[in-house]
Parts: sequence; structure tokens; C-alpha cells
Amino acid sequence: MLLRSRENKLSCSVKKFVRPMGLSVSEDRFLVSTVNRVVNFKASSMSRSSVVSGQLDDLDSLASKLRDEQRDTATFKTLRAEQINAIKQCDVLFTERSSLTTGTLNNHDIAWGDEGLWVVNSSFSCLATLSAENGFTARWKPHFISELAPEDRCHLNGMAMQSGKPKYVTTFNTLDHQDSWRTEINGTLMDVEKNEILLSGLSMPHSPRCHEGEVYLCNSGAGEVIKFDPTTHEKHIVCTLPGFTRGLTFFGDLMLVATSHVRASKAVSDIPLTKSYTERDTVCGIWIINKHDGKILSKLQFKGDVSQLYDLCIIPNSNYPEMISGDDAISAHLYEYTQEVL
Repeated sequence: MLLRSRENKLSCSVKKFVRPMGLSVSEDRFLVSTVNRVVNFKASSMSRSSVVSGQLDDLDSLASKLRDEQRDTATFKTLRAEQINAIKQCDVLFTERSSLTTGTLNNHDIAWGDEGLWVVNSSFSCLATLSAENGFTARWKPHFISELAPEDRCHLNGMAMQSGKPKYVTTFNTLDHQDSWRTEINGTLMDVEKNEILLSGLSMPHSPRCHEGEVYLCNSGAGEVIKFDPTTHEKHIVCTLPGFTRGLTFFGDLMLVATSHVRASKAVSDIPLTKSYTERDTVCGIWIINKHDGKILSKLQFKGDVSQLYDLCIIPNSNYPEMISGDDAISAHLYEYTQEVL
């Protein structure tokens, strides 16, 4: 979901992916990880300009090879017109430029680093880099995982970057057999470089983030956000929210936290949240928190079909972004190119 604002009005644009999870955003790039793919969007000023100028308004005026009688149905034309209108309103347009098919790695957190594109490969219990040549290259695994196998042994999920490298990760436990976390939860925060456990006894932790010399993470099963000092190893609870905390980012003095409804399952039957709330009582939404004192300043609550959030991020220098995927109707007529001397 893209949350945007214009003239003091909030807008939500819903984009469809198969089990979208980790996000990585910069001013000119937007990455989305899914269960078996990573999709790369780039800021596309040329495409946006061609739409804003009206060049693509009239489909019938385009060159004949850019039209297709079988494709260009009434439904297609309606969708295309809606997407043109959406692009005309945005201040930055991201278009899909490439994607990597990885197989079912159950990709979670994702980030660009000095050595390429890093992803938490939950299926194989490892951190991996991705490229067009291989599905993945395994680069690190917890010391308690004996081998690479697509068995989701400890539910490795969260990754915090520092100085261009993965620095901290979260797991649901430290066991070494298939789906062990579904019956036994003993969550950890780990130091990647030292391959050692810094915190244990956590409840389904997610979303570790390095911020101002400290590590913040979601102790999801307790609805908490924890701050951990890697020097003193002291930790304290920043805030407790009525939902499964998962997804965390910062903006100035503000901390934004996503919460999801607790889903009924054997894996979560004994977590602290279920002892305090029913599924209906938990909140799916985004909370704006004062990072200094943990006070709730505001929240955005989702209802209806939206019940689960995994990650959130802030697109720099944009109030009203738009995304166009390769499956969208207008994508057939959007071009980004450079020109050498001809």
C-alpha cells in the first residue's frame, strides 16, 4: 500500500503482489520482496513526463505497432486511463524495471549493501545475496544451523544493516530441524559479524533496525518495541501496542511502527498477546510514536480485508508517489532510455 497526502487529504493506493514482505527504498529505487521474487522499481522521470504532457492520452493516436486489437479491450482502456490519471497526480513515479525469480525462499527483509542485494532467506535459514546469475548465494547462517536446507528451521526473518553490511538478525528460536519454531518459541537477536546471540527469550521478534548507535526491534508476540544498547547490553521497552508489532522505521523524532492482527494458529497460541487480547481486539495499523518517551502521537487503523502488515518505509522527498508494475496496462507505453551519439 502506498500512503500519500495532498491538500491535507490522505490517499491509499493498493498494489498487488504474492505475499509481499520486505521493502527497501531510496529516493530513486523501490524494492519489494515476495515469497519467490524480488521486484525492482526505479524512479522514472521520463515516463512520468510523457504522461503528464498528455502524449499518451489518446491510445488511437499511437503508432499502429503500439496498439493491439486483442489487448486493447474496453476494460484495458479504462484501466489505462485510470493509471494515466494516477501518474498525472504523483510527484514521483516508480516503474518496474526488473525482477529476480528466486524460488520459494520465503524472502523477508531485504536491503542493498556494499556487496550487492541482501535478503533474509527464511526457507534456507541464511542471509543471501541475489543476482541474475543464481537464485541466491548463501553468505551467512546462524551457528546453530548445521546445513542449508529449505526447511525454515529457526524462522530467520529480520535484518538490520550497518555500514553497508548485515549487522543484526532476528530468529524465532535456535533449533536445527524443520519448522521447529511452529512448536517452540525462544526468539533471539543475533550479531551477524560475531555470530553470537545478544538477546534470547523473545517472542517472535522481527524488524531489527540500527538507529543512533542502538538497536530497535519488534518483540512481536508481546506487542512491544525494544531498544537494545549493543555496548552495555541493556534493553528496555520503548512502547507496547495492541497488536503484533512488525515493521519499524524512523523519521526525525518519530518512530513509525506497524501492527497486525494476531492470527489464530498453534505457533502463536502461547504468546503474550493472546493472553491479553482476542484476535478482534488487536489492531492492524501504523502507529506514530515519540521515540524518546514512547508516547503514542497518532495512529492509522486498517479495517476490512487488511489484517497483516510486514514492513513499512518512507520514500524520501515525496508526498504523493505512484508505482506501475509490468502487468499494468499503461506499462506497455512507458519508456526509460538513454542515448549515445548516433
